[in-house]
Amino acid sequence: MIKRIAVLSVLVLLMNMSAAYGYGAAGTYRVAGDIQFPPYEFLDSDGIYKGFNVDLLKAISLVTGMEFEFIPMKWEEAFYSIERGQADIIEGMKESNDRRTRFNFTDSLLMNSQSVFVRNNYYSINNNSDLAGKIVSVQKEDIVYLELSRIKDIKIIQYDTMEEAVEALIDGEVEAMVGNTLTVNYICKENSWIDQIKIVGQTLNQQKYSMAVSKNNPQLLRKLNEGLAEIQNNGMYDALHRKWFGTPIKNTSKEAEGQIIMLLFSLFVLLLIILIVQLINRKLNRIIEEKTREEKILINELRNYDKLQFMDKIISSLAHEIRNPLTSIKIYTTQMKNKLENKEFMLAAAEDIPEEIDRIDAMIKEFMEYTSPRKPQIRVLNLKNELENAIKFIKLQIRNIYVDLQIADDIYIQFDSSHFKQIVINILLNSKDALMGTENPSIRINGCSHGEYVNIEFADNGCGMDEKSLDYIFEPFYTTKDNGNGVGMFVVKKLVEENGGKIEAKNNENTNGLAVFLTVRMGERNEN
Repeated sequence: MIKRIAVLSVLVLLMNMSAAYGYGAAGTYRVAGDIQFPPYEFLDSDGIYKGFNVDLLKAISLVTGMEFEFIPMKWEEAFYSIERGQADIIEGMKESNDRRTRFNFTDSLLMNSQSVFVRNNYYSINNNSDLAGKIVSVQKEDIVYLELSRIKDIKIIQYDTMEEAVEALIDGEVEAMVGNTLTVNYICKENSWIDQIKIVGQTLNQQKYSMAVSKNNPQLLRKLNEGLAEIQNNGMYDALHRKWFGTPIKNTSKEAEGQIIMLLFSLFVLLLIILIVQLINRKLNRIIEEKTREEKILINELRNYDKLQFMDKIISSLAHEIRNPLTSIKIYTTQMKNKLENKEFMLAAAEDIPEEIDRIDAMIKEFMEYTSPRKPQIRVLNLKNELENAIKFIKLQIRNIYVDLQIADDIYIQFDSSHFKQIVINILLNSKDALMGTENPSIRINGCSHGEYVNIEFADNGCGMDEKSLDYIFEPFYTTKDNGNGVGMFVVKKLVEENGGKIEAKNNENTNGLAVFLTVRMGERNEN
């Protein structure tokens, strides 16, 4: 009876944890942003709101627990959204003296500037003063128009979008284009124009680019600054910056200067290494240890976040498995008072009830081990047994999918059992989502030894992924699902690497679905 009460208490606690995580709209902050300002914030062709600013706030949400609701709108509407009570945050704007009287700004997200762009093989414009008498394209209502109009004999052509202004330069309709440096860089990256244009002259209108909040909400400002500092320290900011802004367009005005600075810097570094190499080594060791610690903390946070996202699915499987032994125990206990003199019945109850209780206890222990984050404890595992246990753990979720397990009985691996189970569950649930709407859905799992390693393949017959999405499948916050969080496969990759393995994903030519390949260390069977 005590064990039964303990089991039911654990179930109630876990269900409450899942419910508490899934609902919390009351504490959500409304975020207004431009509907078309790539790569900062924009609606893509599928109607998904994305961009550097959007991912930045998602990262802040992860490390602070803050919740955000994104409200895309035209820029002129977003600018007044806080004053009109439509939003709590404007996710990005240039700072100016006038705007500082209306808003409180967070710490700077980056320095925003505008640059002069010309074709790569055009040499008549080398600095801003050479724009005199030239044909120049800009976006309509761009702040740079007033500054350019002061240049003698310049002819300015305005276009509805910045992409049209860049395209006019590529097509030779104009001699130069002036626009937001990072936005033009993103447009050129998306259209494969990076090698066709270059930056000349000095940057224009260099200003801080930050998030804005009401001057009456200093507490929100503090929370955002704390979250921003955290993601800058743990490396997530740098990863998002690389993702959205990529390789910068070549700036010829700084190229020669940069080469001289690089040469002097290289000589200085060489002398410094010769004189104080031991000191540098000690400092590097401290930095590496600190960064490693921060990365482990971040990975644990992402891992816990991922577990909470599908905790309800795991709990439903656990509840389904517990229901059968509980039913058996209930049948015995309800009939016991009428069969106390029936020795055969009492003997059967005495044998079966403890077995059913032990069965429930084992499932609870297995669940608790799965949900408890810890360092990997590498040991030798039978591959087929571990895969069967993981499949059994979520069989309720994948009951309509045929799982073809083609694994020999004598293959052993070196891995942490709990980590391996989490990896398999993540991959199978990911395949389950991809198989929605597929006729005769199936997942084939192959495994074979190769030298000192074991290769494991998970292949479904779903719709697969386009090549561009495959490049980002293991990146944080990247997802192609409407309700996805983009964390699961990132956590899978980190767990595989922690256990000394490798992972990759490819489209399967035979099934037209997605295939995930794991390479892990082979284990030797323990004969004792």
